[in-house]
Order: sequence, then structure tokens, then C-alpha cells
Amino acid sequence: MNLQKVMTIVKKDLRVEFRTKHTINSMLLFAGITLLVFSYVVGLYVKSVPDIGPAILWLILIFTGLIGLSRAFVREKELGTLEGLRLAPISPEEILGGKIIYNFVLMLIVTVIVFPLFIVFMNFPLAGSALLALLLLALGDLGFVIVGSAISVVVMNAKARELLLPVVLFPVLFPIILLSVAALNKVMVEGAGFIDIAGEVKIITAYAGIMLVVSLLTFEYALEE
Repeated sequence: MNLQKVMTIVKKDLRVEFRTKHTINSMLLFAGITLLVFSYVVGLYVKSVPDIGPAILWLILIFTGLIGLSRAFVREKELGTLEGLRLAPISPEEILGGKIIYNFVLMLIVTVIVFPLFIVFMNFPLAGSALLALLLLALGDLGFVIVGSAISVVVMNAKARELLLPVVLFPVLFPIILLSVAALNKVMVEGAGFIDIAGEVKIITAYAGIMLVVSLLTFEYALEE
């Protein structure tokens, strides 16, 4: 895999995105509205916010991330540039690598903005390190985009791809969600340090690595119509 070609795809996608800002604006708008709704409902009906706070935060980020994932390859197909990428001297693995990094950058932007807003709007009593919580969220984001970028190609040609993507994605993503919420709960609610969540971090990293290898090996076949 040629890193220079991968970064070329990343720069191209980011240049297009920050010129139009369609995807990132949609993601931030959805995250903001969802956060406001959750903060209102939780304020009315939930007595102990810390019990469900980390899970709510992850749900907001995951559903927000689905907006970006669904557009990463669909935009290429709609504009007719996907065939150009396939004909260019770029391997399928480099295309996938570029899309993963691109989606990861968008998710990081959303996470960095949403996390402090979540603490404020939910009036969440953060017990642990905010930096450690952000790093844990970033690791979960990485696992999310690795799995999601590959699966979004599989459902790209489906008629109801926006509906099919979460149905296919969530079962594969479940281990990352479960472990990330558990580790995030330890940091944000119990005030745990890195050593206390090292087990979850190792498993998330290993699972994401395995899924990355599987995605790289199968992406060429998934890209074919």
C-alpha cells in the first residue's frame, strides 16, 4: 500500500467536503439536535444521568457517523468518480485506506465538538480524565470507521442502502460498542485511569485490527458490481 496515494485520496475528499461542507454540517446538525433531545428527555425522566450517559454519548456518535459513512462512497458513485478511482493506478486497498482516514477525520471533528457539549447539556459529573475519555472515543471512532467503510461498499448498490447499512453494520460493530461503552463508563463515571481500561483497549484494538485485515482482503471483491 502506497501511503502517498492514500493521502492523495484523503486530501481530495477533505478538499471537496470542506468546500461544500454538506456532510460535516449534516453530521453536526444531527448530533446537536439529538443531544438537545436527549438532554431534555433525560432531564425529565432519568434521575441518575451517569448510569446511561456514556451509552447515550456513543449512540449519538454512532448514528451521526452513519451519515458520513453512507455518503463516502455514494457520493463517488453519484458523481461518476468511482469508476475513475478504479481505473486510476490506485489499488483497492489504497482507496479503502483513504476512505477510512477521511471518515476518521470527520468523526474526530464531530467527537471533539460533541463531547464538551454533552458534558454541559447533560450536566454530566465527569469523574475521570476528559483527555482519556476523548482518546477512548477516538479509538472507538477508528474501529467504527474501519468496519463501516468496508460495509458501506457492500451495500452501496442496494436500493435501500441507507436502511440496509445499519442493519448490516451493527451486528459486526457490536463488540466495539459494548467494550467502548464499558471502558467509557469506567473513565467518566468511576474515574478510572488507563491501566483500569487496558483490557478493553487491547480487545478493541485487536478487533479493529482483525476487521481491517479482513476489509483489505475482501474490499476488491466488494467494490465490483
